[in-house]
Amino acid sequence: MIRCPYRGQAVSTGIEIDEATFARLPDTLILSRCPLCGLEHVWWKNEAWLEPTRYDTPRKTGS
Repeated sequence: MIRCPYRGQAVSTGIEIDEATFARLPDTLILSRCPLCGLEHVWWKNEAWLEPTRYDTPRKTGS
């Protein structure tokens, strides 16, 4: 997750990664398109955080 600098809200980067792998990543500059404002944001790994896994939300199943 990162924070949209224009809306001030947390948004997903679309990257799924476990905590151990995230911790080993270097602090690199990354570019992501924001689903809130539609712009591309540049951010550093140290500005991002992992969203806790939620087990109380049922997954959608295909029909």
